[in-house]
Parts: sequence; structure tokens; C-alpha cells
Amino acid sequence: MKRLALLSILAASLACGPVGETPEPAASEVTHAFDELAPGVFFAVGDGPVHVASNALVVVNDEDVLVVDSHITADAARALLASVATLTDKPVRYLVNTHFHFDHAHGNQVFPPNVETIGHEYTRARLLGDVLKQPTYLGMGGPATQQKKIDGLQERLVAASAEQRESLEAQIATQQRHLKALDEVEPTPPTTTLLRKMTLHRGAREIQLLHLGRGHTGGDVVVFLPGEKVAFTGDLLYKGAPYLGDAYPEDFIETLEALKSLDFDVAAPGHGPLIRDKEQIDFNQEYLRKYWGQVKASHAAGRTLDQAIDSVDLTGYEQFAASRFTRRAVVELEVGRMYALLNGEDPFAPE
Repeated sequence: MKRLALLSILAASLACGPVGETPEPAASEVTHAFDELAPGVFFAVGDGPVHVASNALVVVNDEDVLVVDSHITADAARALLASVATLTDKPVRYLVNTHFHFDHAHGNQVFPPNVETIGHEYTRARLLGDVLKQPTYLGMGGPATQQKKIDGLQERLVAASAEQRESLEAQIATQQRHLKALDEVEPTPPTTTLLRKMTLHRGAREIQLLHLGRGHTGGDVVVFLPGEKVAFTGDLLYKGAPYLGDAYPEDFIETLEALKSLDFDVAAPGHGPLIRDKEQIDFNQEYLRKYWGQVKASHAAGRTLDQAIDSVDLTGYEQFAASRFTRRAVVELEVGRMYALLNGEDPFAPE
């Protein structure tokens, strides 16, 4: 496995769409690190002053390039495309959205018109809607949330030691740049959609786009390379508690079972490190069963939403689900979603 820290090239970014108010990646900026999982298959992780928020996959084929997920803003997507240009001079021709969430799809707008953007029909429908006014975005990714992060960092800076100041100042600069970049976001849907499966044959490489069922959202897509035994799982699977504010928890468990049946050696997740052990799937399924089961029991007992939130007990998953213990707002979004489903309310269900 080869790990590369790559420089963003300013000239490459000029072909990445209209320039907004956020700065272009400078020639000296390192914005991504890449792990080469198989020949021409690169796991992309943010590594620099641009807040990208999610991982991506870059697949360099015989004649073209496929990118999976576009990060959180146009600024982040421009940095990704500039970094891809240091890997290869082959043109990016495909972009795949694993799902509609802001941290994976709000960079779509900077991909040129000749790039075919592919996603599930559900993803297209959500990105055509009012996603900037939905609870997940407002509660986890919107400007108010980002400003709170900056305020918190600045409070820590006041009491920081000399050794801590440099790191905190860098974090503040990155978050301030990101906050400015949010003004530029224009949610942009896929132009090509699938329901269950689409296969791309690019030279000798087979690329399967699979919707295994509802899970983290109603339209999750796994990008599976059967020849290389690599699966990019988006937010269906990563080493951390899956966010359930737009999820279908009961379906999620079965969808992970379908994921388990794929013949892959490495899962490249939407967040966090690579996964090489399918036991992680079992662990995530048990977490979902425990969480969903408790909320179902609260609903059946007639508890109010607040009572259900207060009664959630994730003992044994403290490290895995750290944000649930430190951010009540996350639990409110998740349990609120589960209560809505149990009440038969799903405004985004297909007709």
C-alpha cells in the first residue's frame, strides 16, 4: 500500500468550475493524503488547511478518472480536484455520490458539465429539495453550528499554553475558511441515477454501484470494485456510531448484512480509517439493535420524545458513540427521526 501526500496545483483548479469567494488552493498547499489500495485506486483523506469533512475515493482508469464523493463545500471539492491532478493527467469523467448529506455532496457544483454525476434517485430527490433548511444540515453542518465550533476554539485559545496555541490557531483558521465557504454552496443533484445497481466498465476495470437497501439514508450507494476487492462504503460503515438523523434503523441492520456478503478485503469508509475486518459490521449491527430497540420500547410505552431521549442507554459503546454522550443535539435528531418513523411519518418516503 502506497501513501502519498500530494500538493494541490493551482492551474488544475482553474478547470474545476466557477471560482467563488473562498481562496483557490495555493500551489504550496497540501490538502489531501492518498493511500493506494490497489493499482490506480486511491483512498483520499483531508490533510491540510481545507476542511473537507469526509473521505473520498479516486479511481484512475485506463482513459479517465472516477471520484467518489465531493466533500463538504466547493472550496473542498476544488482542493480535491487539484490534488487528483497531481496523481494523473487523465480527465475526471465520473463523480459518484454515496448519499445526499452535505459533507459528501456539497462539492458537486464545481465538477465541470462534462463530468457525469451519478447517485441514487433518492439522493437526487433530496438534493433537489430544501436540504439547507433540513434539521441535519442546520443541526450539524450549518453556519450557526460552525460558528459555535469557532467560538469554542477561541475560548480554548485564551487559556492555551504556548505549545497549544499554534495548533488551535491553525484549527481556527481552517474553520473560519470553512464558514466563509458555506456561503458559496449550491446543492447540486446527480444527473444520472440508479435504483439498485449500475456497472461501469472502464477499460479492464469493473466498477459496481450498489444500493443494498435503506440505511444511513434512503439512497446509500456502495462503490464496489470486485477485481480489487475494495468497497467504498460511504456512511453505511465506518469505525464510529452511524448518524441516524435521516436513517432507517431497522432496514440499516439488514443492509449491513447485505454489505457483509460482498467479497471485499478492505472497506474505505466515508469517515475515519480503513476497515479490514468484517467484525466491524457485526459491532455496528449490535449498536443499531440496541439503540433502535430502546427507542421502540419507549414509543410502545407511550413515553414522550424527551423521556425517550433521556432514557437512551448506550453503556458499552461510550468510545464508539462518543458524540452521543457529549452532544445531546445529536441524540435529539436521531430519536426524533426514529419516533417519526414509528408514528408512520416519513416526508421523504417514495410515493
